[in-house]
Amino acid sequence: MIKVNLLRTQTAPKRGAVISKKPFQRSSLLLLAGLLLPIVGLAAWWFSLNSQIGSLTIKRDQLRVENERLEGLKKQLVEFEKKKQERLSRINLIESLRANQTGPVLLLNHVIHSIPLNSVIWLSNMEQKGDRLRITGFTVRGEAVPDFMSNLAATGFFRTVDLELYEDQQKGEAAKFVLVCITNTKAPTE
Repeated sequence: MIKVNLLRTQTAPKRGAVISKKPFQRSSLLLLAGLLLPIVGLAAWWFSLNSQIGSLTIKRDQLRVENERLEGLKKQLVEFEKKKQERLSRINLIESLRANQTGPVLLLNHVIHSIPLNSVIWLSNMEQKGDRLRITGFTVRGEAVPDFMSNLAATGFFRTVDLELYEDQQKGEAAKFVLVCITNTKAPTE
Protein backbone atom coordinates (compact mmCIF):
# COMPACT_ATOMS: atom_id res chain seq x y z
CA MET A 1 0.00 0.00 0.00
CA ILE A 2 1.19 3.39 -0.90
CA LYS A 3 0.45 6.32 1.25
CA VAL A 4 0.25 9.76 -0.21
CA ASN A 5 0.29 12.81 1.97
CA LEU A 6 -1.90 15.45 0.55
CA LEU A 7 -1.35 18.08 3.15
CA ARG A 8 1.08 20.64 2.35
CA THR A 9 1.95 21.54 5.86
CA GLN A 10 3.53 18.34 6.36
CA THR A 11 5.46 18.29 3.25
CA ALA A 12 9.17 17.92 3.37
CA PRO A 13 11.19 21.08 2.83
CA LYS A 14 12.67 21.70 -0.55
CA ARG A 15 16.28 21.31 -0.94
CA GLY A 16 17.84 24.28 -2.52
CA ALA A 17 21.13 25.94 -2.55
CA VAL A 18 22.46 26.24 0.94
CA ILE A 19 24.46 29.40 1.65
CA SER A 20 27.08 28.83 4.28
CA LYS A 21 28.07 31.66 6.54
CA LYS A 22 31.60 30.39 6.99
CA PRO A 23 32.99 31.45 3.60
CA PHE A 24 31.50 34.91 4.13
CA GLN A 25 33.19 35.19 7.48
CA ARG A 26 36.52 34.01 6.08
CA SER A 27 36.57 36.54 3.26
CA SER A 28 35.63 39.40 5.57
CA LEU A 29 38.36 38.35 7.95
CA LEU A 30 40.83 38.21 5.07
CA LEU A 31 39.68 41.63 3.88
CA LEU A 32 39.94 43.03 7.40
CA ALA A 33 43.41 41.48 7.83
CA GLY A 34 44.42 42.84 4.40
CA LEU A 35 43.45 46.34 5.53
CA LEU A 36 44.84 46.10 9.05
CA LEU A 37 48.25 44.70 8.12
CA PRO A 38 49.28 47.69 5.97
CA ILE A 39 47.90 50.09 8.58
CA VAL A 40 49.85 48.33 11.34
CA GLY A 41 52.92 48.26 9.08
CA LEU A 42 52.58 51.99 8.31
CA ALA A 43 52.09 52.76 12.02
CA ALA A 44 55.21 50.75 12.92
CA TRP A 45 57.15 52.49 10.13
CA TRP A 46 55.90 55.89 11.38
CA PHE A 47 56.96 55.11 14.97
CA SER A 48 60.33 53.91 13.68
CA LEU A 49 60.82 57.09 11.63
CA ASN A 50 59.66 59.22 14.55
CA SER A 51 62.20 57.60 16.89
CA GLN A 52 64.93 58.00 14.24
CA ILE A 53 64.00 61.69 13.87
CA GLY A 54 64.22 62.12 17.63
CA SER A 55 67.60 60.42 17.91
CA LEU A 56 68.95 62.30 14.86
CA THR A 57 67.68 65.61 16.30
CA ILE A 58 69.51 64.92 19.56
CA LYS A 59 72.64 63.96 17.61
CA ARG A 60 72.34 67.12 15.47
CA ASP A 61 72.11 69.29 18.61
CA GLN A 62 75.16 67.54 20.07
CA LEU A 63 77.07 68.08 16.81
CA ARG A 64 76.11 71.77 16.76
CA VAL A 65 77.46 72.20 20.29
CA GLU A 66 80.63 70.34 19.30
CA ASN A 67 80.91 72.47 16.14
CA GLU A 68 80.65 75.69 18.19
CA ARG A 69 83.34 74.40 20.55
CA LEU A 70 85.59 73.49 17.62
CA GLU A 71 85.00 76.90 15.98
CA GLY A 72 86.20 78.55 19.18
CA LEU A 73 89.27 76.31 19.20
CA LYS A 74 89.85 77.07 15.52
CA LYS A 75 89.81 80.81 16.24
CA GLN A 76 92.25 80.31 19.10
CA LEU A 77 94.48 78.22 16.85
CA VAL A 78 94.46 80.86 14.12
CA GLU A 79 95.27 83.55 16.70
CA PHE A 80 98.04 81.38 18.15
CA GLU A 81 99.52 80.74 14.69
CA LYS A 82 99.40 84.47 13.94
CA LYS A 83 101.22 85.29 17.19
CA LYS A 84 103.70 82.50 16.50
CA GLN A 85 104.47 83.88 13.03
CA GLU A 86 104.89 87.40 14.45
CA ARG A 87 107.29 86.16 17.10
CA LEU A 88 109.21 84.05 14.60
CA SER A 89 109.57 87.04 12.29
CA ARG A 90 110.80 89.13 15.23
CA ILE A 91 113.28 86.43 16.23
CA ASN A 92 114.49 86.14 12.62
CA LEU A 93 114.89 89.91 12.43
CA ILE A 94 116.85 90.00 15.68
CA GLU A 95 119.05 87.11 14.53
CA SER A 96 119.59 88.84 11.20
CA LEU A 97 120.54 92.08 12.93
CA ARG A 98 122.86 90.22 15.28
CA ALA A 99 124.52 88.41 12.37
CA ASN A 100 124.95 91.67 10.46
CA GLN A 101 126.39 93.62 13.36
CA THR A 102 129.48 95.43 12.21
CA GLY A 103 131.30 98.61 12.86
CA PRO A 104 129.86 100.87 15.53
CA VAL A 105 127.44 98.30 16.94
CA LEU A 106 130.15 95.71 17.50
CA LEU A 107 132.49 98.38 18.86
CA LEU A 108 129.86 99.66 21.32
CA ASN A 109 129.09 96.11 22.48
CA HIS A 110 132.76 95.52 23.31
CA VAL A 111 133.06 98.83 25.15
CA ILE A 112 129.84 98.36 27.14
CA HIS A 113 130.72 94.82 28.19
CA SER A 114 134.19 95.98 29.28
CA ILE A 115 132.93 98.41 31.93
CA PRO A 116 133.56 96.85 35.37
CA LEU A 117 130.34 95.93 37.17
CA ASN A 118 131.01 97.39 40.61
CA SER A 119 132.70 100.58 39.46
CA VAL A 120 131.22 104.00 38.97
CA ILE A 121 132.27 104.83 35.40
CA TRP A 122 130.28 106.79 32.89
CA LEU A 123 131.39 107.59 29.40
CA SER A 124 130.84 111.07 28.01
CA ASN A 125 132.32 110.85 24.51
CA MET A 126 133.56 108.32 21.95
CA GLU A 127 135.26 109.32 18.70
CA GLN A 128 136.39 106.92 16.02
CA LYS A 129 138.70 107.83 13.15
CA GLY A 130 139.80 104.87 11.09
CA ASP A 131 141.13 102.25 13.47
CA ARG A 132 141.70 104.74 16.32
CA LEU A 133 139.06 105.11 19.07
CA ARG A 134 139.16 107.87 21.68
CA ILE A 135 137.04 107.30 24.81
CA THR A 136 136.40 110.12 27.32
CA GLY A 137 134.77 109.36 30.65
CA PHE A 138 134.51 110.06 34.36
CA THR A 139 134.90 107.93 37.47
CA VAL A 140 134.54 108.39 41.20
CA ARG A 141 136.99 105.59 42.01
CA GLY A 142 140.41 105.83 40.39
CA GLU A 143 141.07 102.06 40.46
CA ALA A 144 138.16 101.46 38.05
CA VAL A 145 140.10 102.93 35.08
CA PRO A 146 142.84 100.22 35.01
CA ASP A 147 140.15 97.53 35.33
CA PHE A 148 138.29 99.10 32.39
CA MET A 149 141.51 99.21 30.34
CA SER A 150 142.36 95.56 31.04
CA ASN A 151 138.78 94.50 30.14
CA LEU A 152 139.03 96.39 26.84
CA ALA A 153 142.33 94.68 26.03
CA ALA A 154 140.89 91.27 26.97
CA THR A 155 138.08 91.55 24.37
CA GLY A 156 140.54 90.91 21.54
CA PHE A 157 138.84 93.62 19.50
CA PHE A 158 141.51 96.20 20.40
CA ARG A 159 145.17 95.87 19.51
CA THR A 160 146.30 98.48 22.07
CA VAL A 161 144.62 100.35 24.91
CA ASP A 162 146.51 103.41 26.25
CA LEU A 163 145.70 106.00 28.88
CA GLU A 164 146.05 109.46 27.33
CA LEU A 165 144.80 111.63 30.18
CA TYR A 166 143.84 111.17 33.80
CA GLU A 167 142.84 114.26 35.80
CA ASP A 168 142.73 113.41 39.47
CA GLN A 169 139.57 114.13 41.32
CA GLN A 170 139.13 117.20 43.48
CA LYS A 171 137.04 117.10 46.64
CA GLY A 172 133.65 115.55 45.80
CA GLU A 173 134.25 115.61 42.04
CA ALA A 174 134.79 112.75 39.60
CA ALA A 175 138.13 112.18 37.88
CA LYS A 176 138.24 112.62 34.10
CA PHE A 177 140.07 110.12 31.92
CA VAL A 178 140.77 109.73 28.20
CA LEU A 179 141.71 106.39 26.62
CA VAL A 180 143.09 105.84 23.13
CA CYS A 181 142.43 102.40 21.64
CA ILE A 182 143.60 100.95 18.33
CA THR A 183 141.19 98.38 16.82
CA ASN A 184 142.29 95.23 15.03
CA THR A 185 140.05 96.01 12.06
CA LYS A 186 139.63 99.29 10.29
CA ALA A 187 136.05 100.49 10.76
CA PRO A 188 134.36 102.86 8.32
CA THR A 189 134.13 106.45 9.56
CA GLU A 190 130.76 108.07 9.70
